[in-house]
Amino acid sequence: MNHSSPSSHSHKTKKWPIYILFIAFGIVCGAAFIGYPKFIAYWNRIQIEQENEDVMAQILEEDVLDNTIDNFAKLPKDIEETFEEEITILENAYLTVPFICQAPLQTEANWVHHEESCEEAAVLQAHYYIQDVTDPDVHTAHETILDMIAWQEENFGEHKDIYANELKDFINGYYDYPLEDITIIYDANITDIKKAVSQGYPVIVPIMGDVLQNPYYPYPGYHMLTVIGYTPTNIITNDVGTRQGKDFSYRYNVFMDAVNAAGGDIVIIKQLPQHEDEEV
Repeated sequence: MNHSSPSSHSHKTKKWPIYILFIAFGIVCGAAFIGYPKFIAYWNRIQIEQENEDVMAQILEEDVLDNTIDNFAKLPKDIEETFEEEITILENAYLTVPFICQAPLQTEANWVHHEESCEEAAVLQAHYYIQDVTDPDVHTAHETILDMIAWQEENFGEHKDIYANELKDFINGYYDYPLEDITIIYDANITDIKKAVSQGYPVIVPIMGDVLQNPYYPYPGYHMLTVIGYTPTNIITNDVGTRQGKDFSYRYNVFMDAVNAAGGDIVIIKQLPQHEDEEV
């Protein structure tokens, strides 16, 4: 009978821990390779959510929630237009614009209908604000957006990405807002956006999604959202592309890079909300 020598047996048993070590090392490396990007994405989301909370905390602390248009809501329109170029830009501003996701029902089936409905939803938010709708019904919003799409198919020949000039025609044609109340600012800058919000106007803004880098909207290409406020460092939006889009803020430089990548033009409906307790 063949027996291994003691030295041989000892030599073989010492190799097993090395094999196990290599296997364990490989498992750890593989897990790290797979999990590291997810960890980084998770960490980025946590930081972004914290920044959003900090921005809104600043809005609340400065007591500008719902107060932005107080200085302008009661001005006669002709006076407002006279002083438009000399308007005081507020340090912090926030407009209570109701949030509507571009898939208002926020279900997988609803996204099938509304994968390309960002323009309609961005306009609808501004319309709700002007009409003083504070708690829109999502089923009504869903049907309205479908009707807006049908209008474009009838009048534009198709449902497609809408840029500033066609967006103005769409707002005028669908909602009957006068053309003179729909302003396009070409090659807009951050001051143009802040001036509009300071006067009480939400801003409808085309952007490029891949430049904006919203972790909840990981899609490249043309997108549209509604600017509703700002602080000295951040633009505050209702980003219709994600169910987490209410009060979503972006750093100035990131936001303007995304705006410029989409052409740099913004659209403003220059009408203020008519509250029921205000005289017409």
